[in-house]
Order: sequence, then C-alpha cells, then structure tokens
Amino acid sequence: MLILLPPSETKTRPHAPDAPTLELSSMAFPELTESRREMIAAAGRTARGDVAMEKLKIPASQPELRERMAHLENEPVAAPLEVYSGVLFDALGQPSVSDGCRLLAASALFGIVDCHADAIPAYRLSAGSEVERLGKVAAWWKPRLKHIAEAIEESGEIVIDCRSGAYRSMMPLKGAQVLEVSPVAVREGKRRVISHDAKRYRGLVARALCEATSPAETADDVLEILMNGLGDSLGFELSSGKARSTLTVVDDWERH
Repeated sequence: MLILLPPSETKTRPHAPDAPTLELSSMAFPELTESRREMIAAAGRTARGDVAMEKLKIPASQPELRERMAHLENEPVAAPLEVYSGVLFDALGQPSVSDGCRLLAASALFGIVDCHADAIPAYRLSAGSEVERLGKVAAWWKPRLKHIAEAIEESGEIVIDCRSGAYRSMMPLKGAQVLEVSPVAVREGKRRVISHDAKRYRGLVARALCEATSPAETADDVLEILMNGLGDSLGFELSSGKARSTLTVVDDWERH
C-alpha cells in the first residue's frame, strides 16, 4: 500500500544544534538527484532576485525565509514528518508504519520524498511557484516524475492519494487501484466539498491506514480499515472510474 501526501505550506525548521545538513545522495529515488540539484539551484537564484518575495510567495512578515532559500545547502534537515506542519500533519502525527506500507509526500523542491527515509530542510516553495530559468514548478517536474508514476501504476499496489490538485497535476496517476481521497460535509441533507478541513480528514485517513495491523491490498480492504478505525465519526464511500477511483470521506453532522 502506498499513501501519497501533499507537503505543507508551513514548515518547522529543525533546531537541534547538531542537526545535519542536506545530503541529496542519501535520499530515496536517487534517479531524481540531478533534477533536485537543478531545482535547488533555481530556487536559490530566485531567492536572491529582486522579486523573490513574490515568486516564492514569502509573507512580508517572514523575510528570513528568503535568506534560508538562498542557502538551502546550509540549512538543517530532519525527517519530513518533523518538518511538515499544519492541519493535515497534526492529524497524521508520527504514525508507526506497518510492513508493506509506504508513506510518500509530494514536494516542489524534491519532486517526491520518503517520509521515513529522507531528511529535508524547512523550505519555501510550492507547486504553483515560478523559479528562475525553470518556470512553473509543477510543469517542470511533471516529465521528470513520469517514470515514477508509471512504476507505481505498474506495481498494482493500492494507492491512497491524499494530494491536493496542484500536486496531483505534478505527477498524475491513473488506474483503478488509485483512490483519490475526497472529503465532503453533509449539512441539512446537502453535500458540499470541504476546503480547509479536508486536510484534517486526509491526515486522519492516512494515520488509520498507516497503523493498520496489515496493509490494505484492495479498495475494499481500505474501506474496512477506515470503517473499523474511524467509522464512529465519519462515513466512507467508494466509487470506481476507468482512470481512477474516489474514496469519499463523509462528515455528516446530523449523524452525530
């Protein structure tokens, strides 16, 4: 089973005095090393440019992020689940992952990272960013991640896709074994798509699946694990399509 997460916009900078710095050669997916090096260089050039704050979407209240992006090779690193923060990662926590389950996160800087094997800095770059010489980040990464997407699709393993739309476009996945997590809320009998809280539900789904005694191998397995672990508070539905399937997370207030 593979669980795909989005990164977080906010990140926690490692503060350990002896924290190591970035070692691209030790990261998972070594075939991406040169692409990662190229993106880091482009992000650094952008950070040193006149419109860095705008292109990197750095808030005026956090100008220090610009300096850190300009010198990423000197930034301290830690495990992705310690660096990524925010609603989804608060709900996910630090789950123990059963054998046969992989937890990966999309990354505008690294393409994709292994949440338990890699160490990353607290960077400021998103799929919608534009960097010097390379242009739009998501579009630049798409052909470079194509072979990884193909390998995932050919593996036949069940994929729980918790990514947001921008990161799905960076590495599109197809196939009946790909379940896109889509939270909805029911209010007065009507459904509406959830925006901000969607991150929390995706974090809860990822945590429940990570900590299952046995990893899911089919969509029905996923449904059973979630109903057993979260069924008291949330509903779950599966719908199948030719290109991909949807796992709908239903928060029905009238049910509580």
